Amino acid sequence: MKLLDLLKDLVYPEKQVCLACGRRYDHSEITGICDRCLAKFSFITQSCPVCGREVIPPNLLEDHPCPECQKERPPYNFAKSVFTYAGYARDILLEFKYGDRPDLSDPFGELLHLYYSEYFADRDIDYIIPVPMHGERENYRGYNQSARLAKKLAGKINLQYRDILLRIKNSLPLYTLTKKARKLELEGAFEIKEGCGCDVFAEKNILVIDDIMTTGTTASEISHFLFEDLNAKNVYILTAASVPVTID
Repeated sequence: MKLLDLLKDLVYPEKQVCLACGRRYDHSEITGICDRCLAKFSFITQSCPVCGREVIPPNLLEDHPCPECQKERPPYNFAKSVFTYAGYARDILLEFKYGDRPDLSDPFGELLHLYYSEYFADRDIDYIIPVPMHGERENYRGYNQSARLAKKLAGKINLQYRDILLRIKNSLPLYTLTKKARKLELEGAFEIKEGCGCDVFAEKNILVIDDIMTTGTTASEISHFLFEDLNAKNVYILTAASVPVTID
């Protein structure tokens, strides 16, 4: 490279490209997504203290569990989500999930890191694990988006990442089902990989990573498995997005 080109790079460094909109930008709080795109995300700052989902209208929350968690408390200790699954943020997350965009795990991983630092850093987490995807579905898509997120987060905080759970039921797309039907579809859906001892998570604090919490059924079922079959001590859930709880 010529000296003049080197000097230009020092004085006028090349701008980064936003992975969401493709626009070049100078600065952003999150690497890989420009501030203009981040401004379109609805970040969750007030939520149900159990499931971590935004409650609409928020004035009915008052630090109490949402009506769904009051009716049936989930088995995990508590969950948190970074942003509401709606609008532009929903579109970008779906592109990551279905559009062969594993590169989007970088900015989403950074966002998870921020929320981990705020809500889970003092929970003495032993292992970070992803919600597993059935093998046929993972082969079709090319990757498990939850595993990508979990790996990114584990690398940032220097915690052990363990991908040792299997999803043995290739269930119907859960977004097409009611909460009751989701529960039935996920019964007996998880098991531990062959060769991994059943005591690997015994008396351990586990953080489960997923991309989206819709009704919370997947989080509940995997938590039941971790508590009842693998004797986990505590189970926490962290997702990139979640669907709000709407109170009529």
